[in-house]
Amino acid sequence: MIEKVLFLKSMDLFAEAAIEDIGRVAALTADVRFMGGETIFREGEFVDAIYFVVNGQVAVEKGGKRIREVGARDAFAIVAALDQEPAAHTVAALEPVRALKLNAEDFHDMLSVDYQLVRAVFRALCSMIRKRQ
Repeated sequence: MIEKVLFLKSMDLFAEAAIEDIGRVAALTADVRFMGGETIFREGEFVDAIYFVVNGQVAVEKGGKRIREVGARDAFAIVAALDQEPAAHTVAALEPVRALKLNAEDFHDMLSVDYQLVRAVFRALCSMIRKRQ
């Protein structure tokens, strides 16, 4: 559990969150693995989780064209899981991937009762958006 907390604390999404909040998030995560070439989800599908890549690399594609790669200590499916809209991208493992999977509904439930965590997540999301502009 301590390893999960430390790992999540290193993620941009939780950089400003309190350790206690990250501990509660870590308790909700599941360790998942994908084989190289495995499609994790497709554009247009409902995404029910946020994935934090521990090791390995995934390709993010839109309309069959690769737009970026996501590797260790990065996350994918944040927006699709938070806004509960169909995925805007297809994501597939380029090599064996180990990730922490955070169920979106569990995360929403946690955010509904923890204002400090909401604030930390919003700050992180705003920072990520600013970096991409």
